Amino acid sequence: MKKRHLLIAGLACMMILGACNNDDAGSSGQAVVEVDGHEISDAEFVDMLKERYGEAILQELVQRHLISQAADSVEIPQEEIDEELETFKSQIGVETDDEMLDALSNQFGITVENKEEFVNEYILPPLVLEKLAVEGVEITDEEKQAYFDENRDSLIEVEASHILVEDEETAEEVLDRLEAGDDFAELASEYSVDPSAEANNGDLGFFGKGDMVPEFEEAAFNMEIDEVSEPVESTYGYHIILVTDRKDSYEELEEKIHDTLMRERSRTQEEVLRDLLAQADINVLDDQFEGLFDLPDAPPVEDTPEIDGEDASDEAEDQAEDADENAEEEDES
Repeated sequence: MKKRHLLIAGLACMMILGACNNDDAGSSGQAVVEVDGHEISDAEFVDMLKERYGEAILQELVQRHLISQAADSVEIPQEEIDEELETFKSQIGVETDDEMLDALSNQFGITVENKEEFVNEYILPPLVLEKLAVEGVEITDEEKQAYFDENRDSLIEVEASHILVEDEETAEEVLDRLEAGDDFAELASEYSVDPSAEANNGDLGFFGKGDMVPEFEEAAFNMEIDEVSEPVESTYGYHIILVTDRKDSYEELEEKIHDTLMRERSRTQEEVLRDLLAQADINVLDDQFEGLFDLPDAPPVEDTPEIDGEDASDEAEDQAEDADENAEEEDES
């Protein structure tokens, strides 16, 4: 699902809306800026914002209202809300609620009174859409087992760490130190040219097939747990790989299978929003935005000529007789 995208898009739209609704710059004709003696009024400013971004903002406001109404029928666990909130904090580089509120004001130009208001306005809408998208979708144990049996090879995941160096000589030096008993994570921090190594000590976590470059993947998926590879050359340099875990049983992969099947069978957020719009009574009062919420008509269904049973039977008999006559003519020739 595209929760992050919706959240950031919402913040961007609210930034623009905030500019339009700025108390210090209404549409009174007051000048916003003066350039070489020429004044640009707040009315010109707001009109241009409306012309360039008005449709996006209006769609955002309508969608938020519809999602808010739909939220009454959706139950979202508090832990999911907390997880999304922490993820957002991480994305903007803050840790506390107060730091987040300051960042919203300074980076996005958005003022909210408290965390609860931010959650209601920005965290909950994507979660509500996600719940609506999977509404009515059920996955049985039999379906998950069947999917596992058919796709086992592509589902397997490996957990590994690596040390990436630029040349084979350095890779051999690292291997010698590993054989001498040095710690893999410490060597990754010391030697690896992977930009993330300083933060994660070379730990790549779990990954599936297709997530890594082919040379790395082939080596990692053919190694045993706790095995260290010989230098593996790729376009990035030379990797020394340590496999630390593996998921290849149904029990270990059941959650991944469930999520995959849910994604395949659920509606997209766009489809959910389209359905909400279709069910809503929207009356556009500004001529500039006339037709903005009109949904395209479904393609017409072609009329099927009605043939009663007797006529259909006669027609079938006639076709059969014609076929027999044609066959006889071919035999005679």
